[in-house]
Amino acid sequence: MAIRQYTDRELRALHERREQTFSVTLSGQRRHAILFEPYNISHTEYRVLALLFFSDGGEPSVIADKLMILRQTMTKVIDSLEAKGYVERTGHSYDRRKVYINLLPAGKRLARELLCLESDYLDRVDRQFTEEEMETYRSLSRRIQNARAAVMQEIVAERAEEKSEAIDA
Repeated sequence: MAIRQYTDRELRALHERREQTFSVTLSGQRRHAILFEPYNISHTEYRVLALLFFSDGGEPSVIADKLMILRQTMTKVIDSLEAKGYVERTGHSYDRRKVYINLLPAGKRLARELLCLESDYLDRVDRQFTEEEMETYRSLSRRIQNARAAVMQEIVAERAEEKSEAIDA
């Protein structure tokens, strides 16, 4: 796969765009640190609690993949949430090697409270814009996310093809 060579000016512009995207992610993490500080819950723990709140539990590897969290990190997050009494590990119904993560009642209450806290914050932000502006933002955000996912799939397919060609050679 040939990688395009960029000018320094192009690289700077792309780097600035990447940093802007990263700063949005960091601002979300900082927001959670401030909002959830009284609850002693990290940004990642919140994401796991929220996912579990809207599902019937799941395997740690599946949860990690859905949230794009490293599996090693997921183990630490589950350990922390379990120690705090918010989740439990249970044996898988048909495969003893697998575990399943479920929210305990205290975890459900906390997840609901944190989701309400986050929703209130976002509602207050959204009121700063018209409905049309928010719809444009959401539409563009979805398109950007879909485009990034499609390009990433293309790259993965190209690399798989290169590996296959190298093996055949």
